[in-house]
Amino acid sequence: MKIEINKKRYRDFDSYMKEKFQKKIIKLPLDGGFTCPNRDGTLSKDGCIFCSETGSGEWTIGIKSIAEQISYQKARLSKEGRPEAYLGYFQNFTNTYANLSKLRELYYEALDDEEVIGLAIATRADCLSDDVLDLLEEINEKYFLIVELGMQSVKEKTLDLINRGYDQEIFDKGLRKLKARGIRVLVHMIVGLPFEDFEDYMKDVSYINEAYPWGIKIHNLYVEKNSRLEKFYKENRIHYGMDMENYVKIVVEILRNLRPELVINRLTGDGIGEKISFPLWSKNKAKILTSIDKMMKEKNFRQGDLWKEN
Repeated sequence: MKIEINKKRYRDFDSYMKEKFQKKIIKLPLDGGFTCPNRDGTLSKDGCIFCSETGSGEWTIGIKSIAEQISYQKARLSKEGRPEAYLGYFQNFTNTYANLSKLRELYYEALDDEEVIGLAIATRADCLSDDVLDLLEEINEKYFLIVELGMQSVKEKTLDLINRGYDQEIFDKGLRKLKARGIRVLVHMIVGLPFEDFEDYMKDVSYINEAYPWGIKIHNLYVEKNSRLEKFYKENRIHYGMDMENYVKIVVEILRNLRPELVINRLTGDGIGEKISFPLWSKNKAKILTSIDKMMKEKNFRQGDLWKEN
């Protein structure tokens, strides 16, 4: 069966993986039962201001064995007759924040499934001890590994506001430690954080181009009902002013200014619709992506067409 490759004007994850493995590679969201130093009192008990009660693991199914979760997610996400393989995606909370024996057990339980070709591990840049890095390097030598780091912004005022718990210098050190081990690093960037503007997003892009990770996820900020972030907006009487049209324009400019080699893993947030308080347009993920593709095509834009190496 021939694999359909997307004809995107940016280097999208789906196409990258199809070309590499000649299969559709599906991420299976997994809950490893982790917490976070920003939740357990080590740094804070509040977490990042935008993080949900599930630790940004909306599509995980709770604490079952890793094998059971893999079986469930395969049934939910697979399509009959399509050549497929899987990445075990340790998604919610901080997935390197545990003792080494637990990490090894969880990671290899996922990799024991013969259809799982590797892992995506979401974590914090301040939770990468040398022992953890050794384990990640070991896995990276045998499997396809992505380590996701929640950068969100490079602006220190924003980092304080969102309660990330560590500064940009620590983030940069974590990213570079992973790269020095030959590990693919994926950074998260949020568009629409309070008091940020286009100039701030371009500073994020400049840093990303200079640090040169393997890939990027771009999220629009969405605010969940009854969250600390919703409370912050209400108490400070802040208006969320970004509409979908503006978001699409910003994302297109970000893509045009990014290195063309970076793998684009996401261009929107992926919250659960009924939990989103605002903006309501963020619920329509398909429309956002279609609008980005349409603008790129109509104006003959491509990822990196404004990027220039210094």
